[in-house]
Amino acid sequence: MAHDIWYTIKNNRLMQSFIQGFSVEGKTGLKLDEESRDHFLFLKPIDGVSDGAFWGRLSCDMLLSEEQVCYIYIMATDTLNIVVGEGESINLDEFLYDSNEEPFRKVSLLTEIGAKRFVNNPDVLLYELQGRYLFIAMEILGNGPASIGNIRVGVRGDNFMGAFPEVYQERNSFFHRYMSIFSSIYNDISEQNDRLYEMLDLDKCSVELLEMYGSWFGIDLNGGFLPEDVLRTIVKEAYKLNRMKGTKKALERILEIVVGDDAILLENRLQDGRIFDVTVMINRKLTEDLRHQLMFLLDQFKPIRTRIRLLQMEKEAVMDGNSYLDMNAAIPSEKHVVLDEEAMYDGAITLL
Repeated sequence: MAHDIWYTIKNNRLMQSFIQGFSVEGKTGLKLDEESRDHFLFLKPIDGVSDGAFWGRLSCDMLLSEEQVCYIYIMATDTLNIVVGEGESINLDEFLYDSNEEPFRKVSLLTEIGAKRFVNNPDVLLYELQGRYLFIAMEILGNGPASIGNIRVGVRGDNFMGAFPEVYQERNSFFHRYMSIFSSIYNDISEQNDRLYEMLDLDKCSVELLEMYGSWFGIDLNGGFLPEDVLRTIVKEAYKLNRMKGTKKALERILEIVVGDDAILLENRLQDGRIFDVTVMINRKLTEDLRHQLMFLLDQFKPIRTRIRLLQMEKEAVMDGNSYLDMNAAIPSEKHVVLDEEAMYDGAITLL
């Protein structure tokens, strides 16, 4: 069975196109700029290689608010030079890309030369269109957040017509359009199957999948309480961490993943602790979020009877007037003092 051929509009083609009121987001997406009044997209034409090329289907991911309308204009032609008005010849590609031309005039010209218009339809059949170059333009009216992404154009548009006798293969017939429903379902499922490997790629899969993969190893990562980079590292090392569960090595690795080299784990009885108590000294200021992240993870890998204390070690100490230094105490860093001309000091002050 023949497979459809798809053109995907990615970042490089978007950057070559005329865009107003949108910002390019990711590899295939456009995000509407709510501060802009007008929102237009005129893509560079897709070359079907040969004159009289047939086109199958256009699909995209479209997210609009209830008060917004998206118009999609599509036309196919065998030549880029067209005659308009009183015999004036223009290059359609250059005209649509020209930033000096008003977008409304571009839309008016596309309508005048026979472009098909679709309203709020992210999946349309293009069986009526025939021509080497396929032009696609989009216009969004209304306020609110909106996005368009993953714009794709299929050449065939169906996968099953070739399996029927020739008498049933009339293009754009009722039977052809009816069978396209099943072709669309087939193509979508095939595309999902082609991307299955991404679901198992721990560097690319979604955060939700990472949380599920962690549960497969008995590690509770649900709730979105961890930064994404920490979450991915823990899932990647889940097997190794489980093998070390209940050991000092497992706790040290968790500390290294979450706070880096700023943590030291001590097996002692500081603060009148018990023999199974563990003290973690962290050389940075702990936020409440970071404290909860650490304790939630450490509790899953510690020995059963172990109690963990987190000690926050400030890098600088401040002493008030009632403080004093006892034996074996030292100020960790030198302090430099500068006196102005009016400063005074008595015999109780020593300058080093």
